[in-house]
Amino acid sequence: MSVNVPSSKELIKAFMDRYKTAEARYRRRGVEAMRNLEAVRIKKSSDYVARKLREAATSMPFLNDLHAFHKELLLLNISEAEYRRATSKVFNASRAVKSIRREALMMIKGAAGKGDIIKARRRFMARMIDLLNDLSKELDELRMLGPHIRYMPSINVGLPTIVVAGMPNTGKSSFVACVSTAKPEIADYPFTTKKIIVGHVKLFGDFSVQVLDTPGLLDRPLSERNKIELQTILALRHLAHVIIMIIDPTPHSGNSLEEQLRLLEEIRGAFKSPIMVVLNKVDIAADEEVRRAEAALGGAPYKVAAAKCLGTNDVIQDAIDKYVMPKLSQGTTV
Repeated sequence: MSVNVPSSKELIKAFMDRYKTAEARYRRRGVEAMRNLEAVRIKKSSDYVARKLREAATSMPFLNDLHAFHKELLLLNISEAEYRRATSKVFNASRAVKSIRREALMMIKGAAGKGDIIKARRRFMARMIDLLNDLSKELDELRMLGPHIRYMPSINVGLPTIVVAGMPNTGKSSFVACVSTAKPEIADYPFTTKKIIVGHVKLFGDFSVQVLDTPGLLDRPLSERNKIELQTILALRHLAHVIIMIIDPTPHSGNSLEEQLRLLEEIRGAFKSPIMVVLNKVDIAADEEVRRAEAALGGAPYKVAAAKCLGTNDVIQDAIDKYVMPKLSQGTTV
């Protein structure tokens, strides 16, 4: 999706440039030559501005057409009312340009002499510049969103999605790399400065499941997040068919078992998605560390050694069989 919104200053400069460089096709002299030249200048410069304003407004997505995931992230940066007002004002301004143009051409046509033509020209240019200056705030708001909208397809909201969570250095990236059919890609998390790792597991034909590793998101306590960070994370509720929580029972990650369990409980409280708990690094963990983690979890979690891809495919296959396929067969989403 291509979005390129100019600033009001850029539009004013482009408008002035096109006005000055427009040339009349017909060779006439005196007042008629001046009348013809001014009419051509008005038409070409106003057509350009109207087109750019219309493109700026219509290139922005309609909120009602957005997936809930993208809509929640877009509204981190601007309120729904502000967004609707900005796009509406910019689009309506493209129509106002046509009205200004029409009035200017009528004044040019009815001008009795050069003085009247100059007066019509000045009025036209002043009105156009005033209109564009008045759009400065709205154009800046849409410009801010433009680059993020361009990156929206980096996460395919149409695919079943498995979200991998866990504190730093617990082995999330290794897990995603193990289960992915192809090498995972680093992608932009829309409307934020975050990067995510996107892997895919082929199911049949070209259809696949999306596996997301979310560094900087589901890797530390939600209670420590500010409002914007929390909203960024909770947008994942609209995607996750299932969450795989990676726990490191060893001290190697630098996170205590207690810290990891607190994060697990916070995620359980914030998400309705089912959660599969996976103990990683069981190949290097002491037996006592594994038993302690199992006792704290109150059950028998999956056990893997993601660095060697041991047990990882069993986990992802269970995730698909238990939580993805049933929803696909029912025709439902998250």
